[in-house]
Amino acid sequence: MKVVITSTPRTHTSTATGQPPISDNRELLIKTLRAAAARAAQQQRTVLASFTQPFEWCDTIQAFNGARQAALGECFFWEQSVEQTALVGVGAVTTIATMGSACFTASAWRALMDDAVITSAPATQPAPGSGPVLFGGFAFDPLSPRTQLWTDFPGGLLILPRFLMSYKSNHVTLTINSMIHASDNIEQTAQDIKAAVRQLQTAIEQAPSQTVSLKSGQLSQHEMQLASEWMDMVANIVDSIQHGAFEKVVLARGIQVTLDDPASAFDISLTLQRLRESYPTAYVFAIQRAERFFVGATPERLVQAQDGQIHTMALAGSARRGATLAEDAQLGAELLQSEKNNNEHAIVVAMVREALQNHCTNVRVSAAPQLLKLKNLQHLETPIAGDLIPGRCILDVMADLHPTPAVGGFPRQDALAAIRDTEKLDRGWYAGPLGWIGASGHGEFAVALRSGLIDGAKATLFAGCGLVSNSDPQTEYDESCLKFQVMLRGLGGSNEG
Repeated sequence: MKVVITSTPRTHTSTATGQPPISDNRELLIKTLRAAAARAAQQQRTVLASFTQPFEWCDTIQAFNGARQAALGECFFWEQSVEQTALVGVGAVTTIATMGSACFTASAWRALMDDAVITSAPATQPAPGSGPVLFGGFAFDPLSPRTQLWTDFPGGLLILPRFLMSYKSNHVTLTINSMIHASDNIEQTAQDIKAAVRQLQTAIEQAPSQTVSLKSGQLSQHEMQLASEWMDMVANIVDSIQHGAFEKVVLARGIQVTLDDPASAFDISLTLQRLRESYPTAYVFAIQRAERFFVGATPERLVQAQDGQIHTMALAGSARRGATLAEDAQLGAELLQSEKNNNEHAIVVAMVREALQNHCTNVRVSAAPQLLKLKNLQHLETPIAGDLIPGRCILDVMADLHPTPAVGGFPRQDALAAIRDTEKLDRGWYAGPLGWIGASGHGEFAVALRSGLIDGAKATLFAGCGLVSNSDPQTEYDESCLKFQVMLRGLGGSNEG
């Protein structure tokens, strides 16, 4: 396993017009920076200074638009609309990149936080996602062969943004992060921060709150593997399951979507807006790496750590939504009674419970699955919770939890080997954990399903299906097509479902 920690050099930023919100808190900011410089001299290394203050509320899409237009660095977006929580980050002062089988190591994060100077303005309303939050994601399988498709998306990547806007209900905070050297000119550093905040604030004020598409571009779709070939793969895996090689294997497939006008590009903000409106209960996300964006709307939480507790869920087993209330209720009842889907679901529940027991006491599993109803699919869901052992953090839990049988299979290593040998698909971060970790080890990560990698006028979309002993290839293929509808709708190419 290899860990690379990169601190981004600071540059002077041109001053923009407008009154920056940092003005009233300048002395508190300088005090924080000076404390970090003193600690850096003592420790003989750079130290994180993190200062949080109230920020003027604006729509999250508008904030993301402004963050991109401010040209202060790569941006990310994370929102769960129904919970009224969101994160919008811009720039990077430090990144933690990991490669290899132990990509979830928490040692680099702990080293960053050990000596950090973390303060906030007196009027700040603290939120779980404020403060020095690192946002990022992990590959589904860091040992799988990589292709150029996922360049700049390593096995694991956590980004400490230069600026982070954290939303909770009707208020928002701005966290300012800096890596401080003992020799830094603190007055100049504060002046640079003030200018950059002005630049961000002005860009947000000038950004549209709603993105409007005057004309939807025409899309072309191309299957990365013929449907017949993929269904043959499914049949072969099911045969292996029936002969006892595995209990479950999740096979994914990909499609490529392009705008017919090669000079145009997919509108990332409009895609996020469509996903947010269509899937308010999902985690809607976008993370930028150079000119590409990994974007999605996933229904599945992998794990949440908050107030000393771990919350997760088993999500496996799917059926379509009905055209009428009566049909929808019937399909839901059939899903709850389906032997195939319940067997698939039980495998996930057992594995998640075992993973939590390594890091938690008092693990609690709901007695029976319930239905999670989304726009075009409904799933079996079982909530699971436990009390986190002191000293553990969310990354420690994920090391045992991912990949769950819901996205990989069971037994885990045998299923992963079968996926590497069979799929011939570079999943990259698809079906991997994506989310954030805060200073105390709390945070939240979702499984990056219903997602795609967008590069200008091209997008690569992914969908997977859980295979057990009585899976039917045609049924699984049809289910994957339903799952593609989420991102196709987000890109403006489908109104189905």
